[in-house]
Amino acid sequence: MMPVLLLILFGIIDMGRLLQQYIQLTEAAREGARLGALNGTAAAVHAKVNGIVGATGAPSVTQTVTTCSATSLAGADAEVVLTRRYQPITPMVALVRLVGGQTMGTITMSATGVMSCVG
Repeated sequence: MMPVLLLILFGIIDMGRLLQQYIQLTEAAREGARLGALNGTAAAVHAKVNGIVGATGAPSVTQTVTTCSATSLAGADAEVVLTRRYQPITPMVALVRLVGGQTMGTITMSATGVMSCVG
């Protein structure tokens, strides 16, 4: 009974962290795309994204940035694609094995922000 209760508790903790990090990633992609649409540079977009995901999360986030320039045509888009790997912090892997399940590895999250260029 205790392993099942621990599995549920650790699942709630890890899923809460996963959801928080995914929301943070989508917010960073949206804000980066907004800055890129307002003629921001790629370096400024990277700095904005790193500021949102935090200094400790920045190295684990892969960024692909397309910004707008003063010569961008109508209909062009600024796009920011972010990818982050999530590793559970609780000993859930050991508990899943204990109750007969398969092991889990890291989870890859991805978020895309797209905004139209405003010239």
